[in-house]
Amino acid sequence: MPDERTVSTPLGDTEHLNALGYEDSFHRSMSLWATFALGFTYLSPLVGIYSLFALALSTGGPPSIFWLIIVAAGQLLVSLVFSEVVSQYPIHGGIYPWTRRLWGRRYAWMAAWIYIWAMIVSITAIAEYGSGFFANLFGLAITKEITLGLTVALLVFALVLNFTGTKTLGRVAQIGLAAELVGVIGVGLYLLIFQRHNDFGVFFTSMGVEGDGN
Repeated sequence: MPDERTVSTPLGDTEHLNALGYEDSFHRSMSLWATFALGFTYLSPLVGIYSLFALALSTGGPPSIFWLIIVAAGQLLVSLVFSEVVSQYPIHGGIYPWTRRLWGRRYAWMAAWIYIWAMIVSITAIAEYGSGFFANLFGLAITKEITLGLTVALLVFALVLNFTGTKTLGRVAQIGLAAELVGVIGVGLYLLIFQRHNDFGVFFTSMGVEGDGN
């Protein structure tokens, strides 16, 4: 028989959080739909499709559409890893507190700085990419000066929205998610069903864009 003093019982949620130095409380300032919308627009998978679609077609032709399946499978594995981490450390903060408990303070410091720079580069790149759409919307010539001005304007606008609070940010995220779903799924299905000029076999021919490679 094992010694009762050596038998450990699983910690409940409250005890688990107390052991991590947190109280068992959560003040929700955003709805579930707003939280989902913010997470979706934050990751912005559709922006990646917009950004790489022309490059993919010019490099691999129509079969390049299948990279979406490969990327989706890889992202599913990433989400499973994060799900496992957050189930063990159900605390807010993300990258830094999780890394600090998994690896230590030194690695957490490095991970946090890398993440900060990744966010700075990503947000700036997305704003720069979106400036072309705004230039076309207002009939402006896409020059270096116009691109720079619109990029800065978009960054400042995003900064102001972030300072208005989580509720405003949640509303903007919901509007953005609805626009993305309507624009991508709605318009995409319309074009695929009613404005299609090729049969589905086109997805299996590269049309020679790969040149001498495969």
